[in-house]
Amino acid sequence: MIVARAPGKLVAVGEYAVLEGAPAVVLAVDRQVEARIAASPDGTCSLAMHPGKPSETRFPPGSPSGSTLVDLVVAGTDPPLEWRATLDSSALYLGDTKLGLGSSAAVLCAWAGAYTAFARAQGRQVAEPTLAALIELHRAFQGGRGSGLDVAASFRGGAVSFRLDPRGMPQVGSVQVPNGVGFAGIFTGRSASTPEFLAHYRAWQRARPAEATAMLGRLRGLAEAGVAALTAHDAPAWLEAFSGYGRGLQELGGAIGAEIVTAEHRWIGEEAGRFGVAYKVSGAGGGDLGLACAADAAALAAFTGSVGNRGFRVINVSLAEHGLVVQQRDVGDPS
Repeated sequence: MIVARAPGKLVAVGEYAVLEGAPAVVLAVDRQVEARIAASPDGTCSLAMHPGKPSETRFPPGSPSGSTLVDLVVAGTDPPLEWRATLDSSALYLGDTKLGLGSSAAVLCAWAGAYTAFARAQGRQVAEPTLAALIELHRAFQGGRGSGLDVAASFRGGAVSFRLDPRGMPQVGSVQVPNGVGFAGIFTGRSASTPEFLAHYRAWQRARPAEATAMLGRLRGLAEAGVAALTAHDAPAWLEAFSGYGRGLQELGGAIGAEIVTAEHRWIGEEAGRFGVAYKVSGAGGGDLGLACAADAAALAAFTGSVGNRGFRVINVSLAEHGLVVQQRDVGDPS
């Protein structure tokens, strides 16, 4: 049996502006998707996905599995392989609700790693997954949209700096969160639609290009300051850039006519300020997760306790040191 794991992510700075070539910082977190695959004993294929229906989907080799991400990876294997697999992304959900931790990117990375290793073990000439190839598959899944930063975090792990070059190719590096700086995710209780917010963003760009250029220039400057602060291990400068980018996202939401920073996020941000904690939306906004960051562990703990008591779900996470990891296991190994 092949077992692969890939972590979820939190975006620290760079949302929206990364689409225009600005840098972003994304954190791989220690909540992972697990993919398991082994040879089928009965000549069919089967796929179980969690969360989701507990029963397995069975289908002939080469036929659609019911999962677009799975089929994108498997496409082109000729003749098709016979396999049974499980994809478990429940660590990135709260019940049946996505937490906004980049579940589709982590599923893609884990499945691509597991399936490729399985196919190669069966003697097939299948290329090892690369970051560029996985980003292209994820964009295909999203209808051509997306920067790929969530895929980069799942594939590489750790704290990642991400930028698209003028050709749209990813430029990825590693940065380090300054010593003593901690973070936590806060789930607002409702999921958001990233495509919907991106549609508002693109429409605004087309309608008001001069305004868009100016505002995105300000966001780019804040993102660049954040990357520079992490490179210099400068905690105060990082927290200043982080907070500034959060304010910039609220301004952007007003400009594009979409509530990137919702009422829940605004209240959480005000509460964070009472404790001296920096806070911003993480990702496209409209719900999902916010990210709190502080150099004072006691202040961060007091803040998360306060918002937890108000009914918001605190997502305690730490950096995932590794990205995609693929292992071969004995069938009877429960680990």
